[in-house]
Amino acid sequence: MRQILAAWVFYTRLPLPFLHINARDFQGIARWVPLVGLGIGVILVLVDLALRQIAPDPVRAVGVLWIWISLTGGFHLDGVADTADGLSVDAHDQEGQQRRLAVMSDSRVGALGVVALILVMMIKFAALISLASPQWPYLLLAPAWGRWGQLLAIAAYPYLKPQGQGRLLKDFTQPLDLVPMSLVLIVLILILGQWTELALRPLILWSLITAAVSGGLGWRLARRLGGHTGDTYGAVVEWTEALGLLLTQIN
Repeated sequence: MRQILAAWVFYTRLPLPFLHINARDFQGIARWVPLVGLGIGVILVLVDLALRQIAPDPVRAVGVLWIWISLTGGFHLDGVADTADGLSVDAHDQEGQQRRLAVMSDSRVGALGVVALILVMMIKFAALISLASPQWPYLLLAPAWGRWGQLLAIAAYPYLKPQGQGRLLKDFTQPLDLVPMSLVLIVLILILGQWTELALRPLILWSLITAAVSGGLGWRLARRLGGHTGDTYGAVVEWTEALGLLLTQIN
């Protein structure tokens, strides 16, 4: 339980002042990151349902998006920008690879990074405007599937830097760590399909496609870069959330 709470502290900006966490509690926290996503999803659903009572859809979408960013402090959005900037660098040899990693580590955001950020936010905004009230399980699950893909990327691919926050996540994560969180998501999907207005079959289909998108993003980035960094972990989360919500609006 302390490790789960440590994961919440690490991945969000909501403090737990009553909890004293030491360095050991952060070891292995990546295995719990889909649970953090579910916690974020619960908050987003509650905000969305509340704003539906008092605000038009565009204002509701802005409000949910603002809470979404505030919960993580833009922790993963930074990764979207840095990853886009890094992919713009030609890297056909070891020297080029080092230039690419240097660009991704630079605190300045390039043109492609800005474009990527705007595109992610526009996709989320458009999807949130169109999200019908009975579709709230998608909003609940999107952050969890994004972080499931992050966990897969952490467990399955090499880490490209000798140190950093991502190094901590990688060193204490194993492929088998995917099993418990996958089972939790499967059980939750079955429960939501039985106890909500949303039909089970489309929810399962959406979950399978979103999981494939999340895993595919991690695979593609690893193929382009030779592995992952903390920035690409964040990019997997944000793009999965955005594309997953977008998929809910495709008939």
